[in-house]
Amino acid sequence: MLNGNNIKTLFSFFFKTGIRSRRAKLFFLVSLIPTVIFVIVRVVALVNPDRHFSLPGLYLQVGGVFYFQLFIQLLCLFYGSAVISDELDNKTLVYLTTSPVSRASILTGKFLAHWVISIIIIIGGIVISFVMANFSKLTQVEYLEKLGLLSGVAFLAISAYSALFTFLGILMKKSILVGLFFIFGWESVVQLFPGTTQKLTVNHYIKSLLPANLSGTRSILPFRLQSSPAPEAIVTLVFIALIFLCLAAFLFYKKEFLLADQG
Repeated sequence: MLNGNNIKTLFSFFFKTGIRSRRAKLFFLVSLIPTVIFVIVRVVALVNPDRHFSLPGLYLQVGGVFYFQLFIQLLCLFYGSAVISDELDNKTLVYLTTSPVSRASILTGKFLAHWVISIIIIIGGIVISFVMANFSKLTQVEYLEKLGLLSGVAFLAISAYSALFTFLGILMKKSILVGLFFIFGWESVVQLFPGTTQKLTVNHYIKSLLPANLSGTRSILPFRLQSSPAPEAIVTLVFIALIFLCLAAFLFYKKEFLLADQG
């Protein structure tokens, strides 16, 4: 049974521990890679005023691909799979599961902590890099709307991938390897096929929500092909997040973790 007080306590503990960790700081620095690129481009533009750079267009090519093709998936893989595997590696799972706190509360509290940390890192990076690339245009409503859209899509993507990789982390020991195959194998290859086959990937629904550039002539990501309607994409991503979180909770409740697994 879920207990609100227990979830709150566990969330607070794992969030404070996680946000201060070296892993979180490292991931946040990685999230700023597009920002560094845009800073360099601005410096080059100042040194060579004759050269023209379209930073809004560059953001779509660099920032969009970096965050929505790579970084969100990898970050959610490491944080999602770590919800339970960290406790196995640290040999602390036995203490958590034998405490009066229900397994459902343990999973929910730690999942929420990792989910919020992922949101802070990813959306923080998106906002900072977007402002760096477009700060002279932030008074224009269309740019603010685009930033809001990118943040909203990132929120849905983080939710879906976090739940999926949390489930994999409970299901198997080598979840990182399977997750990497899923990201760089299945997700990268199947999305290139035309027709309904694309709908067998999570990334298809994410790309379906991403905007074209401000001129409306180019997608934010390559190989967009046939996108799904926005309502369908939103409902599907929410469904993926809920179903895999429920499956993770059920599996965690049923699975017996041996002391050998925690060695």
